[in-house]
Amino acid sequence: MSHQNPGNESRDVSQMTQFGIFYPLGYLVVAFPDEKDARQVQRDLMTGGYDEADCQFFSSTEVASAAQHNLAENTGFLARLGWADEAVQAHLDAAKQGSAFLLIYAPTDIETARALNVIRRVPFEFAHRYHRFAIEELH
Repeated sequence: MSHQNPGNESRDVSQMTQFGIFYPLGYLVVAFPDEKDARQVQRDLMTGGYDEADCQFFSSTEVASAAQHNLAENTGFLARLGWADEAVQAHLDAAKQGSAFLLIYAPTDIETARALNVIRRVPFEFAHRYHRFAIEELH
């Protein structure tokens, strides 16, 4: 089974936006209080067929910096439409508390369920699933 991202969707995190706010359509953004748990989930997913581009690790420092910049640069009406800015704020808050993150490509319900089976093996703070018109908080 391939978890590869089709060529028409960017794997460049800086290009994953909607009205300027970070919005990785087809991905899960998962925050882990402990970096070693995030790394373990990444290893387990890669053992199950993901490649590094489809299961990217980000440190708390990287996420805090990117989220602060994203929120500061995108203050217009369209940027604040929907829940995207609130999700980025949640990412920033978790990063400030030291959480590590995985950005996991899981565009279908089946791929999301499989990823969650691995994620749920360890404590995690939140998992956000980015749909075309909504952000779903998974438990």
